[in-house]
Amino acid sequence: MSQTYFSKLDPEEKEGRLVRLGSSQGKITVWIKGKDDRHFCQVISYYKNTNEIVVNFPDHSALKATHLLCSFELRGALFFSQIDLKTTESEVILKFNYEVFKSERRGAYRLLTYPIYDVWAKFDLGESYQGGKVVQLKSKMSQTNLFKNFLTMVDPNQDADSQIKTLKLRVQDLSVSGMAVHVGDVEGRFFEKDSIYNDIKLQFLDETLIIPELKVVYLVNYIGNDKYASKYKVGIHFTKMDSQMEDKLSKKISSLLREIDFNLDFEKFVK
Repeated sequence: MSQTYFSKLDPEEKEGRLVRLGSSQGKITVWIKGKDDRHFCQVISYYKNTNEIVVNFPDHSALKATHLLCSFELRGALFFSQIDLKTTESEVILKFNYEVFKSERRGAYRLLTYPIYDVWAKFDLGESYQGGKVVQLKSKMSQTNLFKNFLTMVDPNQDADSQIKTLKLRVQDLSVSGMAVHVGDVEGRFFEKDSIYNDIKLQFLDETLIIPELKVVYLVNYIGNDKYASKYKVGIHFTKMDSQMEDKLSKKISSLLREIDFNLDFEKFVK
């Protein structure tokens, strides 16, 4: 089961959510417990006294079962319940006579990107390395051929003598407030605590988002190091995030989460 937690709504909360659902004209996903097929219906209205949602549901005849489950979304939150289905001459109705649950996610819900999702962070290290100076960082590395080869290796599109050096790292987990990456000994020198980076590119398969500013909050040994090479986990906080970029990143994370079957999680929860 994935990291999804369900909290039961009290009667007042349940009524409030169903009232909102009834006026939302949104969609409800319905399925038979233990079956893979998902069916979708459009909300029409809500009967408050009987906890019934009237829906447009052309596919309802395929649901001949007593154990029906459903999910719906309101303002970015997911809700789940067992339901009964009834029909009249003119209406298809979903009866919410059971408990309604909300999937609990922290405000900064972290998406475990690796190894399922291909997400990369591209850091601009500043000017080309000169003597004992790297812009934005307090690195004490000397300028050696090993260092030049390292820079070329991490971003094959740049040559060792170019004026801009970039470091491209696989993102391990991601949220609207920050992310984590793994680095080795050489890369770790660029991620001292409290280091600041600007205009970092987050590269997804289908788009690139630019994070205005981020700050390194920790660099710790990564469990699982072997005796031949050290590995570290870098914790990064997104600072100075404007609302527009935060919305874009939140929608991107939500779209990736949609690929995970939270409906199946709920089914396991009520099993």
